[in-house]
Amino acid sequence: MAAARRAASIRRHLQATSLLAVLAGYVVLLLVNRQLSARLRHDRHDAQVRATTQLLQQLMPDQLGTTAQLQRHLADVASPSLLVWMVWLEPDRRGAGPVILPSGAAFQAFTAGDGLVRAADAALGPNGQPHEFHFNNRTYFTCAMPIRLAGDAYQLRFLQDFTLETEQEQLISLLLVAVAGASALFTSALLRLVIHRGLLPLDSFSNTLAGMSTGSLITDRLSLSGHPLELHPIAHAFNDLLDRLAEAWEHQRTFVNGVSHELRTPITLISGYSRRLLRRAADLTPEQREQLQLVASEAESMGRLVNDLLEIARDDAGRLQLQCQPLDPSGLLATLFDRLQVTSDGRLRLHPADLAQSIQVNADPERLSQCLTNLVENALKYSPAPQPVELALSLDGAELVLHVRDHGTGVPEAERERIFGRFVRGSSSAEISGHGIGLAVVTTLMERMGGRALVADAPGGGADFQLRLPVLPDPPGRSASLRRWLGAGLG
Repeated sequence: MAAARRAASIRRHLQATSLLAVLAGYVVLLLVNRQLSARLRHDRHDAQVRATTQLLQQLMPDQLGTTAQLQRHLADVASPSLLVWMVWLEPDRRGAGPVILPSGAAFQAFTAGDGLVRAADAALGPNGQPHEFHFNNRTYFTCAMPIRLAGDAYQLRFLQDFTLETEQEQLISLLLVAVAGASALFTSALLRLVIHRGLLPLDSFSNTLAGMSTGSLITDRLSLSGHPLELHPIAHAFNDLLDRLAEAWEHQRTFVNGVSHELRTPITLISGYSRRLLRRAADLTPEQREQLQLVASEAESMGRLVNDLLEIARDDAGRLQLQCQPLDPSGLLATLFDRLQVTSDGRLRLHPADLAQSIQVNADPERLSQCLTNLVENALKYSPAPQPVELALSLDGAELVLHVRDHGTGVPEAERERIFGRFVRGSSSAEISGHGIGLAVVTTLMERMGGRALVADAPGGGADFQLRLPVLPDPPGRSASLRRWLGAGLG
């Protein structure tokens, strides 16, 4: 299976893309500048050659009959960076060397045998068009044009030095690179601000969605006022989805609530009559009593399931009411132990509370007993007989902890949060009957009482389900009375 791709950030993607676009623009600018500079050098050289050619073409044949006349006329159009020489085109004179004609100041020391002249001849194209080449780290343009003197065919060759222009071009390129770097940094900072402001509407949508719950599905909707037009279709689509979710949630809640109420009465009747028959089962065979006991047990289990569904339905509808009051958890645990010991086949154990002082918590006694009952029944199912199930109390900082420990296979760490969800069961419960609703009810009730439910490893193996509630502080009057009582006793 391919590895999941790492989630990308829209802000980083937009910032990186925009910055790359800016840098790409500068790269294109540098390339265009180089091409334009090369084209300008070509055009300047071509213009120089054309001007010389036009001058020579305007001269009458009797004015251009000798090399001396050619030199005199070329001196009028010579440039400081221009070198001109003449070669013979007649077959019988091609072996003769070139004749250097009047040249610019940059080429006064050059001779016909200089290496630059040979390099220019080698770089010259077959058609004599302007061509750029490099020699000794300098940049030149060379070209050629045919001419006739005194009836003989010759070729004028031109060489122009553009080293200064290329050095200036390189300097300009370096300046552009520096400007591009500084502009990229400035653009990056500016884009960060612009993108942050542009994505603020998404943050607003995210905050609105994060604040939604099942109780606010009907009322909460994404607002369109003040948001960009591009987000309006998303908001409309999401509001439509919320409408459908609210409608489906309301139907589910109504169905669960209605079915639970409809089932409660017949289940109560079945459970009551089966228990009454058991008390009068003297004339029944052992097999009949066992079957009747099974009916009563399943009816009670179904009754608890219906009660759990009702609790969830009331919580979803916002109608779950608790009667929270200060209570002594030790007394509640002892009472629960006496009640459940009868149906646990002697497997339930109560450990004495190892507390230095009397502690009280604020909770609903009935709902807290319901949570503990659900945990004990689960522990009895998942802990193989005759392994005991233990009830205990402890103090962890400012929290009182009620423990229900079993000695079964335990709960894998990866499932310890998930099993408290609705209709979710652990991987070790495949062969054990259940509906995945009991722990969800425990979590719901504990949260409404200001506490929490969790599971850890039990000492010696198994699962340690814990109900945690904040400890109530001692009333000031009680503490003062205790100090007076202790003082009188010591006196």
